[in-house]
Amino acid sequence: MSETVHIPSAINNVTIEFAATVDREVDERLVEGLRHCIKTDIAPGYTLHTIYISSASDSHVAPSRHAQSKAVDISRINGKRMSEHYGAGGEVTEITQAIQSSFETFGHRRENFGPSIKHKLGESYSVGGHADHIHLSVD
Repeated sequence: MSETVHIPSAINNVTIEFAATVDREVDERLVEGLRHCIKTDIAPGYTLHTIYISSASDSHVAPSRHAQSKAVDISRINGKRMSEHYGAGGEVTEITQAIQSSFETFGHRRENFGPSIKHKLGESYSVGGHADHIHLSVD
C-alpha cells in the first residue's frame, strides 16, 4: 500500500497553484504520476510554467478516486482556463493533449479523463464532463 504525501508547490520546475479548498495530502503514486507528465517541455514549441489544481482529495465522495486521495483535477494551464481556451489551438490545447498523452504511459495510471482523452485503465471510457479540466487518477 502506498503512503500519502503532500503535492509540492513545484514539480519539474513547473509551479503548482491550488484552489483554496484543495487538500494536498494524496497517495504518493499520484505525485509520481504528476512528475511523469508535468514538465516545462511537455509540448514541443510551448513551455509549461504553471498548472492549477482545482481538486485533489477533497470535494468528492466515495467511490470517487478523489475521496481515496488518488486523483487530481487540473483546470488551468499557464493561468488560462481550459474551459475558455482548449480547442482553440495554441498552448492550452497542445499542453493539455501532451499531459494526457504522457500520463497514458505512466505505469500506475487508472483514469485519464479530459478534453483530449477519456481513458480508464488504458481503454476508451464513456464518462460525462471533463471538457474543462483534466482528471488524473492512480491505482
